[in-house]
Amino acid sequence: MAYVINICILYFLIISIQINKVQKKYETVFLCGYTMGTTWKVKIINNRHLTYYNLKKKIEKQLCYDNNQISSWNKNSDISNFNKNFTTKPQKINKNLAKLISIGLLVGKKTNNLLDITSGTLINIWGFGPTSRKHSIPSKKTIKLAQMLTGLNHIKLLINKQQYYLQKDIPKLQINLSTLGEGFAADNLKRILDDEGINDYYISIGGTVVTHTSPKNSQNKIIAIQKPTETDNEIHCLISLKNNAVSTSGTYRNYYTLHKKIIHIINPITGNPANTDLVSVTVISKSALKSDAWDTGLILLGFRQAKKISIQEKLAVCLIKKNKSTLFTWTSPQFKKFLIK
Repeated sequence: MAYVINICILYFLIISIQINKVQKKYETVFLCGYTMGTTWKVKIINNRHLTYYNLKKKIEKQLCYDNNQISSWNKNSDISNFNKNFTTKPQKINKNLAKLISIGLLVGKKTNNLLDITSGTLINIWGFGPTSRKHSIPSKKTIKLAQMLTGLNHIKLLINKQQYYLQKDIPKLQINLSTLGEGFAADNLKRILDDEGINDYYISIGGTVVTHTSPKNSQNKIIAIQKPTETDNEIHCLISLKNNAVSTSGTYRNYYTLHKKIIHIINPITGNPANTDLVSVTVISKSALKSDAWDTGLILLGFRQAKKISIQEKLAVCLIKKNKSTLFTWTSPQFKKFLIK
């Protein structure tokens, strides 16, 4: 997930509840809040007594912990400390952060290095990072200098005696994990609910959704994928999920205009905002983190290459291409299994 792209979740009505009370048997409960510059929402269909006040505290604690690991906007996060440490020596990281980075490196490699978690400096100079919100087009020289601080080949993920390390060979290289954050956090919330013995739920963080359906519940979760328009919240298609994660990324909301449209997804090869014919990509998998990584990577590839990679990797993907005012949709065979006709 690059930035906030809304997925409309049917009957995900956010209501006020007294979460300090123990809920009745078989009651549907909604919890919500803010994290990573977007909203998080959890819907639970519970069949046992549970104190939701305590559960919400656990969720908020986990989200705070995630933010303290991966947020470039948090000056004291683990990744910010890595960025500020201008050394080429290996730096210790925890297992969860190592897993996140390994997925970023894997999908980066499969997308011809277009999904590049080392693009922090490029993101900053275009005004989409934590160090600058100035909307101005950088000079060619500035872009070139930023590109010299970018590249997946300049970082290594190391393990020694069950301890993980991240190493860079350019001291001022900047990692930005924003495009993976929502999926990472959603998977962690899933783990919390599973550990609590909750087996029927939705989790939503920004444009990423995780679903789990109880074996006793024959009804799948119905998710609406939003039509890629700048203002309207129209439904493009409906999908039916059981125990899956889905993430959508797009180019139609997070941008600014300076003589032309400047989108937030940066191509590290050109150093410029992505020049792509795709306006929306949705990916379904078992892992929210993987879905979140793939949706942005595929957008950067453009329609033709994204379709090719989706077929090769057997991904459940919906690609929406825009030609002038006309939208064209392609869905992979794996995605069609989830579509509601």
